[in-house]
Amino acid sequence: MSNLSSAETSFSPFANDVDALTLGELNVENHRDHVAIFGNLTLRRDADGLRQAQALKTVLDAVVAALSGTDLPAHSEMPSGTTARSVKNPFE
Repeated sequence: MSNLSSAETSFSPFANDVDALTLGELNVENHRDHVAIFGNLTLRRDADGLRQAQALKTVLDAVVAALSGTDLPAHSEMPSGTTARSVKNPFE
């Protein structure tokens, strides 16, 4: 993972399954079929907050541009190879 600086955000959405960015405690992970954004980002009213907001906007603008240039289905399903499954709550 790399930290975003004000000058660098060469993130190509949906290009591969390896790129990842960190902005504060916010993580952006690239995948061929989706982009995952998770974590926490506090934008303060200062120069660093502005830099972080601009970097986040650059990443989201790239995602919107990549999605806008294609013929999209109304909804796509998660890949069948996912390892996610429901488990019983151990606290019940």
